[in-house]
Amino acid sequence: MRTHLLRAAIGVCMAGSAFAAQATIFTCSGVVTSVASHNGNFEVRYNSERTGNQMEPVIIYSTHTYLLGPVLRAIEAGQDSRTVYNLVIENRDGGDTRCYDGESENALIGISAKY
Repeated sequence: MRTHLLRAAIGVCMAGSAFAAQATIFTCSGVVTSVASHNGNFEVRYNSERTGNQMEPVIIYSTHTYLLGPVLRAIEAGQDSRTVYNLVIENRDGGDTRCYDGESENALIGISAKY
């Protein structure tokens, strides 16, 4: 069910972004470790599901502050049981879909438990 909901959300975001400025939507998975206020937004840090290495932080912009609750739950689940989450990420200024692409301004636009 969550997978279908996640796919639908990605589809809607991708369709909406086709009419706006060019943006690329993709997913990364990992264990969410922390969130901190940074320049008026929130920076979310997570570790890679595959390697355990810390990945580039993703930003929760003011338009997506409703994600703070789910991110806090993900941090708690990560500390308790190393729960892996899918992070839906928007690269607003390019087409790069790598989870570690050398820039840290990628926006978090969705999050759901993977397993």
